[in-house]
Amino acid sequence: MFELPRLQQQAVGDFHIHPGYSIDAEGTLDEFCLAALSVGLSEICFTTHYDADPQNFDRDGIMVIDGQKEKLSDDAVKHYLDDITRVHQEYGLMGLMIRPGLEFSYYEGCEKHFAELQAKFKLYFRLGAAHNIDGLCINDKEDSTKLFAKYNVEQIADRYFEQLDKLASSGLIDCLAHLDVYRRFGTEFYGDEINSIHRGRIERLFETMKANDVGYELNTSAIRHGHFEYYPTMEIVNAAREAGVRLITLGSDAHCVNQLALDFDMAATVAHELFPYVDE
Repeated sequence: MFELPRLQQQAVGDFHIHPGYSIDAEGTLDEFCLAALSVGLSEICFTTHYDADPQNFDRDGIMVIDGQKEKLSDDAVKHYLDDITRVHQEYGLMGLMIRPGLEFSYYEGCEKHFAELQAKFKLYFRLGAAHNIDGLCINDKEDSTKLFAKYNVEQIADRYFEQLDKLASSGLIDCLAHLDVYRRFGTEFYGDEINSIHRGRIERLFETMKANDVGYELNTSAIRHGHFEYYPTMEIVNAAREAGVRLITLGSDAHCVNQLALDFDMAATVAHELFPYVDE
């Protein structure tokens, strides 16, 4: 197994992890748990993708069960959550807290389906994200190229932040993921203008988040995507602090074991309000 360097900052949690249950990820729960113990994490949360958009269901509405692609279903979710219970019981004895979560991707009308699912299954952490606009994934290279060719940067911003606002107001999300992930490919297409599109839009989102007790994560995957700042940038982090919106987790957005806790020692200095880290 790839050997990760041990964290200097002790008792840290990684709350954005995609094991092999996600179609675009690899690695078993056991492999992630062993890596978490090796690196010095005290707590992790698995957040397998839950992409149920009918427009893209044939492509994205999949969970990988025992190496086989299966359509998203209650049975698939149950299998995933039962597996988390298993590793929690085993690795909890070694001092690792393991939490069950999902990353819910927004689509128009998703609220009813998400509410029904959450009534059936107990999730510790509900991560919400805006990934798709017009059926095109904003953090996929090929899709984003098509998407950005359709809209100018202001139009992209309006559509993206509208989705985040709807998620935050739904009562079905604890935390919004990678607030400005549009930078991943948008920087190359639109240039520096993409870095300021939150201005005049994110203020409304912060009001909605605060009213609904929705926090946000500091997502370090931007580093492996070639950016110098995390998702979101420090400008957004500082604006959130001023608005009273809580930074509640660090997330590596790991899609394989060697991405776990990426750059967390540095991220811990940015997310100073999380430390000393206390497991509730």
